[in-house]
Amino acid sequence: MRIVPGGQVTTWLHEQLKVGDRLKFSGPYGRFFVKKSANVPLVFMAGGSGLSSPKSMIEDLLSEGCELPMTLVYGQRSRDELYYDAEFRALAEKYPNFSYVPALSDEPAGSDWDGARGFVHEAAKAHFANDFRGHKAYLCGPPAMIEACVTTLMQGRLFERDIYMEKFFSAADASQQLKSPLFKNI
Repeated sequence: MRIVPGGQVTTWLHEQLKVGDRLKFSGPYGRFFVKKSANVPLVFMAGGSGLSSPKSMIEDLLSEGCELPMTLVYGQRSRDELYYDAEFRALAEKYPNFSYVPALSDEPAGSDWDGARGFVHEAAKAHFANDFRGHKAYLCGPPAMIEACVTTLMQGRLFERDIYMEKFFSAADASQQLKSPLFKNI
């Protein structure tokens, strides 16, 4: 977990927490789930720790035998931060209806990374040739990523009714009251 400047929890975790300390967690409290009544291809777009919800959704769908085409476009800064990469590559090998598109925004130029470079929305736009018609999209990540993905999806002809999202906010984000003008309740 990276420290968020001004963030009470991340600052405490990085500066006060010691090996052996016990923590009590609760949650999640969200209502983010796959609308299984729609029989259309699915695209999941995740950034950072926003991968947890799409990961659970994808694993659940595949274990239930869902044969709908589904694609995960997942972004991190560098390969070192790209968690569950091997697992998603294995799922893509095992299930012909699942595609995995990892994208790195800050991977050093000299590295041997041959995957997508840039942000999640850019990788998705390239992968789908900017045509998202007929899909349902599930987005999970930081507000700036969500906003960029929504814009890209709508420019690629996906309607608002077909986009579902879960944003996570830091204290700094919440104070800015980030909201898309396209959606009533985010």
